[in-house]
Amino acid sequence: MSEVNNNAPFLLIQKPQELIKLFEGLIDRKIREIGTLTPTPPISVAGESPFLSTKDIQKIFNVSRQTINDWRKSGLLPSIKIKSRRYFIRDQVQALQQKWVTSGNQ
Repeated sequence: MSEVNNNAPFLLIQKPQELIKLFEGLIDRKIREIGTLTPTPPISVAGESPFLSTKDIQKIFNVSRQTINDWRKSGLLPSIKIKSRRYFIRDQVQALQQKWVTSGNQ
């Protein structure tokens, strides 16, 4: 005869309603966990996001996507990744833009 593991979840519940409540609780907990794992970029007080997309950077500097990737890889323009998208911090972009303008590149 094998021993019973007291830490194993007990799914053979006397009443179907109890089993339903157990599953509902598990589903609710998983939904809350998923909600905390998928952050969205925050919105600043002025209504503008503190993050810019690659397309935004392309428009600001009038450069190709590859140039932006080169800048990112070299550390010139740090980025963050949220899900499968890459974002650039507005303040850092503005600082680079200031350098860009003062060096006569624009």
